[in-house]
Amino acid sequence: MKNYLRFAAAPLAMVIAAFPAQVSAEHGEGNAASTAPCVSMIPAGSASALEAPTKASAKEIGCAVANWQLKANNDLSYIDGKFPQSSYNRGWVKATFFVGLDRFAEATNDEHLLARVRQYAYNSGLELGDRQWHGDDQTVAAVYASVALRDKTPEAMSKSMEQFDHIIAQNYTMSLEFIEPEDGHTEGTCQRRWCWADAIFMAPPAWAMTTKVSGDPKYLDYAAKETRAVIEYLQDPKTGLLFRDSRYFDLKTPSGKPVFWSRGNGWVFAGLARFIEAMPADHPERSLMIATFKTLADSLVSIQREDGYWPTSLMDAEYLTNPETSGTAFFGFGLAWGLNNGFLEGEKYTAARDKAWDAMRGSISDSGKVGWVQQIGKDPQLTDKDLDAALRSGRHIAVRV
Repeated sequence: MKNYLRFAAAPLAMVIAAFPAQVSAEHGEGNAASTAPCVSMIPAGSASALEAPTKASAKEIGCAVANWQLKANNDLSYIDGKFPQSSYNRGWVKATFFVGLDRFAEATNDEHLLARVRQYAYNSGLELGDRQWHGDDQTVAAVYASVALRDKTPEAMSKSMEQFDHIIAQNYTMSLEFIEPEDGHTEGTCQRRWCWADAIFMAPPAWAMTTKVSGDPKYLDYAAKETRAVIEYLQDPKTGLLFRDSRYFDLKTPSGKPVFWSRGNGWVFAGLARFIEAMPADHPERSLMIATFKTLADSLVSIQREDGYWPTSLMDAEYLTNPETSGTAFFGFGLAWGLNNGFLEGEKYTAARDKAWDAMRGSISDSGKVGWVQQIGKDPQLTDKDLDAALRSGRHIAVRV
């Protein structure tokens, strides 16, 4: 292999995905260490999945992380105050984990893990989350589509397509300005559209993959139109980064720097990679998605920390100096994907990818749990190596000026 997939998926939000599948020359096809299924690599009853995480192969690390999270999925109460939201089977938290697990399982051809993905899809009823119009509750459709494509069962997408058809028919045209509603049913009045950065990961890839399953271009076309709208609305022309939503246009960190959330831009970077790969080469909006992806890549490599992590608040590296792994893993994934697919070339990208990989590998305990993950939020927050205890105060760093 000329290029190596070092991040088959990322630790996504609080529920950490089985992120790194670094199919390297040392563990390529034909090597027993690479082809062995994950279930055979974790000793039964062992509390320690990795003897030395910083020296383990990507396959070993990916298996350890996958097994740790699959066990933890039975009880997500460790995700502090967001437990009910995290435990919802068709919600974005679990769905995002299975998006990552699916990529890892496919990259390593692990039939046991692929079966776990399939089981999750069918246990979820093959339908969107309860808020079908909300981008977060559309994330799970990407898992269904992946299963449908792999198993050649397009009927598995029938419920999702019916729900997407209804959304297209509504033709939502409200402003993308993020205004907090009075009814309490949403975070913002604009959320029947994709008016926040995270949504670029949550929804567009699922819609594009629905077109791949159905052969009907309307799903991809709708996603491309809405993704263009949110990019044009949220992207900062100076830095190329995206604000999380319109509430952050004028917010500053305590030292007066603009607020660009690491994981928020991670959602965008990884989401664009997934969206681009699901688009046909001749789609008229693909060039914008590629240009945005490349602009983000250039910005990101220039602000990566020496230790391989990215600042939690991207433009204020002196604030919140603890490591933060969810943004870093997304960026590592995006850089690896861009290099593997020919969208990025050059030492600055490979060096940034490799530093990100080393940082991520160093964040993992011998049990397979990934540390330094910011929990559910919408802007930069404090992190902790084990549990995100610092977030319990609910303190947000942004201040209006």
